[in-house]
Amino acid sequence: MADFQENETVRMEAFSDGVLAIIITLLTFELKAPEFKEEYTSRTLFWELLKQWPAYVAFLLSFATIFVIWVNHHRMFNVIRRSDAMFLYLNGLLLLLTSLIPFATNVLATYISTSADELPVAFTMLLFGAIAGTFSLMWKHATTDYRLLKRPAADVRVRMVQNGFLISASIYAGSALLALLLPMVGILIGLLMVVYLSRLKYDRQKVV
Repeated sequence: MADFQENETVRMEAFSDGVLAIIITLLTFELKAPEFKEEYTSRTLFWELLKQWPAYVAFLLSFATIFVIWVNHHRMFNVIRRSDAMFLYLNGLLLLLTSLIPFATNVLATYISTSADELPVAFTMLLFGAIAGTFSLMWKHATTDYRLLKRPAADVRVRMVQNGFLISASIYAGSALLALLLPMVGILIGLLMVVYLSRLKYDRQKVV
């Protein structure tokens, strides 16, 4: 019989919230003020700030994605009342993959405006796809035989959420391939996926 721990979900969610908060904080380190070796004015500062647009694009994409990861994590735990060993490790895998986002952001910000822009965009989309896939595994495990769900389980949108994660993982994978030809289109798809994932509803009665 599975070793269920009904008091562990609070600790898991609190720990995960802390890790996600740290990851978002690390993103801000990618935003740096321009440095000048010669005399400068407000005008030259303005143009140098504009030249840093790759860092702003990478930051926006990554921050929005991490935020929607937190939203879905929160919504998932709203309908889950207990954990087991497998769910615990899957949650750890989710945090591991999410912790790679600052690295992907750094690579994206550095090379998105160069001739090597295809690879960083493709890598970022693959990473986001792996995160969506991990969410799918977590949800599949929690909802099989309703093993980890709160009652009434009939109110939980099991199939809709599962399809949402599978669709997301597939679109991210497709955008990674597309990024090899049209990198900026891959980034646009990544931003649109934030909107899509933000609209996933886990419970028929609850929105948040």
